[in-house]
Amino acid sequence: MLDNRLVAVVTGANKGIGKAIVRLLLSQTDKPMIVYLTARNMERGQMAFDEVRRELSRIQPHSENEVRFHQLDVSDLDSIHTFIDYLTLIHGTQSVDILVNNAGGVVHAQNGKCVSRKCDMETAHKIVHMNYYTAVNTTSLVLPHLRSGARVIFMVSALAHLGIFSGELPKVLVSDDLSLNGLHIIENGFISSVGKGTFAEYGFPPMPFAVAKAGLIAYSRMLARIFANDPRSLFFAAVCPGYCQTDMTGPYAPLQASQGAETPVYLATADAKRIQKHNGCLWKSMKQIKW
Repeated sequence: MLDNRLVAVVTGANKGIGKAIVRLLLSQTDKPMIVYLTARNMERGQMAFDEVRRELSRIQPHSENEVRFHQLDVSDLDSIHTFIDYLTLIHGTQSVDILVNNAGGVVHAQNGKCVSRKCDMETAHKIVHMNYYTAVNTTSLVLPHLRSGARVIFMVSALAHLGIFSGELPKVLVSDDLSLNGLHIIENGFISSVGKGTFAEYGFPPMPFAVAKAGLIAYSRMLARIFANDPRSLFFAAVCPGYCQTDMTGPYAPLQASQGAETPVYLATADAKRIQKHNGCLWKSMKQIKW
């Protein structure tokens, strides 16, 4: 029997906002879907999957929605290819309706505290690759497999506003002439300039996490422009979830992870006519905001 359910993929979904997004997608009933909870760590991912599946069977025992787990290390191109091959085998060549790029993170110090604002070259390299390149690589490889009307969502940060940059960088980041190669040059240039101690001269802040997330906001804008005439009517968005309780922010942030999940799930499921004019934009609290 033909399965007409939507296929959603959430990366980095074994905890925090990622797991909350999976839960919220499964709780909606207007659009039956299969939600892939993916994670780098097999054991943690399986535990999260078991927990979410139990919740779904208890709360919605007859739901058409289904959660599935697949190990996905977005820092490993082979792992991404393996996952895409699996989706193609199960669902067909064009198989993805929703991709939420949530995987990423920060570098932890020896005492367990996050060092998202630490700015040495090693930290900058790790954070940019964890938060920028992983999402770009995953999206680039999934793009040919998106179905008509598919949505791609990037989870970003309020830290990544244009005001943290100086000189020509703000203009370059919002330019319609910015290419993916140009964006890579900016991110790599940041890492290099940190190593040389010249990042401020080039307009960068000493904030690797914010620079990486700003790259994703620019990437979302770029994809909307590139695919503007694609017959599949693809939709792209960057979402700032707000200051939520996660491993990075700790337990005293004012918002729950479930609140941070509301906007990406809204964009993943909203009627296309309501959001299409905001393609490529930055969102927060269910509204499109200026970057």
